[in-house]
Amino acid sequence: MAHGDIEERFRSRRERLQKTCQTRENKEDIFWSLRECILYFWNYNASVCTMGKVGSGNWRSHAQIVNEISGHPMYDGRRRELFRKPWQQIIEYTKSLSRWITVRHPLTRLVSCYQDKFRNGSDFPERKRNVLQEFLWPALLSNDLVFKDQESDIWQAFLDKRKKSVEKLDPEDERARLSVTFKEFLNHVANTFEDGRIDRHWKTYGLLCSPCFFDYEYIARTETQDQDLEYLFSKFGFPSDPYQAAKVKEDIRTKMKRDFRYYESVPLELKLKIYNIYKADMEMFGYDLPDDFWNTQ
Repeated sequence: MAHGDIEERFRSRRERLQKTCQTRENKEDIFWSLRECILYFWNYNASVCTMGKVGSGNWRSHAQIVNEISGHPMYDGRRRELFRKPWQQIIEYTKSLSRWITVRHPLTRLVSCYQDKFRNGSDFPERKRNVLQEFLWPALLSNDLVFKDQESDIWQAFLDKRKKSVEKLDPEDERARLSVTFKEFLNHVANTFEDGRIDRHWKTYGLLCSPCFFDYEYIARTETQDQDLEYLFSKFGFPSDPYQAAKVKEDIRTKMKRDFRYYESVPLELKLKIYNIYKADMEMFGYDLPDDFWNTQ
């Protein structure tokens, strides 16, 4: 694809973002974006906002190469020095750079989160307390389910911390679980937005990267990532290889179609809740729903 065509694609994406920001209210968390999501490329006058399940691991690898560091780029000494300054100076510095962001379809990002963090519906290993506490146990509570090992001290400690009590069930009761279904995961996601306990892995792009405030110049999409990053790395003279990430083993359209199959058995009311949560993200970054999304089995 010619560079001129890619430049036009970037221009069109940014224009769409700006227009969407002008026409709707978008919740943003500027300080979270700066602290947790934005990586800096110190000698190239550029930065990128990274998010879980949207290539954040690959961006960290690129940042290590570009910044010539071996550790996590969020703990780079230059970053620590920057963040000792007043917030306004940090904001002004960040806005002075070329600002990038990478996105994917918000609803396939949820599928990826379910596949990875919720083991695609498989049982969680009972010995991994941190994983249970961060993902499984909150999802069980959201769905009026209980941990399979109901007498476990760590489960009881978690309930005490959350100031929750749950009904003791017969061990054979199907509500005593070590996993959650995709529908239950989505119900949990919706509940976290309602009660303000939103996990970073499914926060909206607005809450993670504050796109209206930072007005990202270059919006890369996973669906066109090879072309987008080849253009950016060439334009800014990055010493990293834009193709270093493992290739998707199937056509992106095929993969998206497979991901959206997860929604086929989700009740219409729950689909609507999820859509309304991520509607602004979809509008800002030009994502649509499949024609049959609202069909239910």
